[in-house]
Amino acid sequence: MALRKRAINASVNTTESSPTPLSLPKTPRPRQSIAISQSPATTPSISTNVAFDWEAARSRAPYSTPQSGARLARRSMGASATPLRKGVIRKKSYYERIASIPSQISFQIAMFPANVPLPKPQTSAWIVGGTLHFIHLCIRFSQANNVPDSDLGWEDMYREGEGHSWFDWTVPVTLLLVAASFLNALYLLTRVKLYRLHLRSDPVSSPNAKFVAAQLDFQPLVPPPLSTRVLRSALFGFNTSWRFLLGFQLPVRNPPPPPKVARVQQLEVWTPGEFESMLFNVYSPAHSLLWCATGPSNWISNILIMGFVSAQSFLITHFFKTLIKDKEIIAAEVFNEYNTGFVYPRLNPVRADVGVQTHQSEVVNVWED
Repeated sequence: MALRKRAINASVNTTESSPTPLSLPKTPRPRQSIAISQSPATTPSISTNVAFDWEAARSRAPYSTPQSGARLARRSMGASATPLRKGVIRKKSYYERIASIPSQISFQIAMFPANVPLPKPQTSAWIVGGTLHFIHLCIRFSQANNVPDSDLGWEDMYREGEGHSWFDWTVPVTLLLVAASFLNALYLLTRVKLYRLHLRSDPVSSPNAKFVAAQLDFQPLVPPPLSTRVLRSALFGFNTSWRFLLGFQLPVRNPPPPPKVARVQQLEVWTPGEFESMLFNVYSPAHSLLWCATGPSNWISNILIMGFVSAQSFLITHFFKTLIKDKEIIAAEVFNEYNTGFVYPRLNPVRADVGVQTHQSEVVNVWED
């Protein structure tokens, strides 16, 4: 009590000695709440989707922080980006260039003929097909000129078998041209690629599908050689013909593997090449046979027929390729619409963290008085 009275007397003496105006009472400043200052809304989110910073990517700074409003304003006003430092490129000396010439020559030899600048497959097919037509035309002129006592070879071609030997250089060349057209057609129609449907148990509705023994091999499937497939087809046709004539049971084209062996469905997909397809349109077996049947009375009609055959094959091929591309576009657009409308909104939904927190003093326990 004595100390309190002494303090009061000291304060009164100080007030009387230095009279100052009394200050107005002030409301005490509220103390900052720890729960509010550390709310989850102010902390970095771990699930909110942050938009990709395209401005940083365009400014070649993909690892920088998202741009602020001032930086975006500067870029919108036309401020140029920070110029990049030019790097120093070391050039090879003349000695190094000369010493690398043998290695470059060996590399080009190893890459031959892939490094030869060839034209497009369609252009190459037109060149090869036109050359074959020209050779066949020269053969027919040569055969017509061998006719004796003929001023106009095309008019007297029906007598080309009189007065000279039937075998000359034109016969093997003609056979080579016909064989080339047939081989190109055979290669075009037998070019396939193998696919195995491991998750498809029921057979697909395709004549090129068959069941084979399942083999776990990560190497790409390679179809058998063309000669093997042609010989197999010929043997199957011969076996089917004599069995049909004798009344026996016909053989099965692709017999399935034994029941105890794991099997998988294999699909042979036809993959025609661009060069072979265009060459088939320009110089097909029909063209070579029409050249062999060309005579003095039908050479105009035969040439017109060859033109119509080429135009017909080219149009069918063009429309079929266009149909395949249109189907691919439609399928891709269907998947795109499905993903955009159903998959993407549910796969990456936009989320934000929202937290609710209470202080310990606000918790009321009803079991306590």
